Amino acid sequence: MNLPTTETILVLDDDPDIREEVRDALTDEGFNVFTAENGAKLWALAKSNHIDLFVLDLMLPGESGLSLVTRIRQESDVGIIIVTGKTGETDRIVGLEIGADDYVSKPFSPRELIARVRTVLRRTRGNAYPGMTRELGDKNIIGFGNYFLDMEMCQLRTTDGEEIHLTTAEYNLLKTFVERPKRVLSREFLMDAIHGREWVGYDRGVDGLVSRLRRKLEPAANKVQLVSTVRGLGYMFVSDVKRN
Repeated sequence: MNLPTTETILVLDDDPDIREEVRDALTDEGFNVFTAENGAKLWALAKSNHIDLFVLDLMLPGESGLSLVTRIRQESDVGIIIVTGKTGETDRIVGLEIGADDYVSKPFSPRELIARVRTVLRRTRGNAYPGMTRELGDKNIIGFGNYFLDMEMCQLRTTDGEEIHLTTAEYNLLKTFVERPKRVLSREFLMDAIHGREWVGYDRGVDGLVSRLRRKLEPAANKVQLVSTVRGLGYMFVSDVKRN
């Protein structure tokens, strides 16, 4: 009998008590878990094991968590959750902008972490370090411009079949746009749709995310702007949308 596939998670934190707590919580949920106390140990484990998700503390001795996020994202579309302290708001925003999929703030409950782990794994399923992808599904596909967005597989492809990598935040932003074409959406609405909670004082963070999404959409869109800025109000997805 074939057993169901179990995802493998690599947890990086220099605090042994936190590593143990997170490892135990994830193991109890059926995940395979590796732990590392520094970047060198992380790379050694990542190079020799199949990793479906990284949970990375940003405040580390030696190589910083932000540097690790950058290096991992350059090599793979694997899921990344960053862990920050209460005062780490700037690093949290930067981490998401350079490719992390979600974050938790210390102190956090095991239940919160597990919920975010499952959400990111659903968004990034089929992607692993150093990079394994599944085939695009054929149901619930939304077409716009020269793109197809597969809502079941959470994947974006061009009409030529090229896959365009999206982080969880970028996917949620695009999904929000294509589900509400030609409507003005405020920054506050978009941030809530992307992250599922308030980011007080950081509603402008969506501007950088929109810019990243535009850059990824521009090549196959032949430089046609698909997301328009509505001054003082927010953004509008201006392309026609067709659902298969």
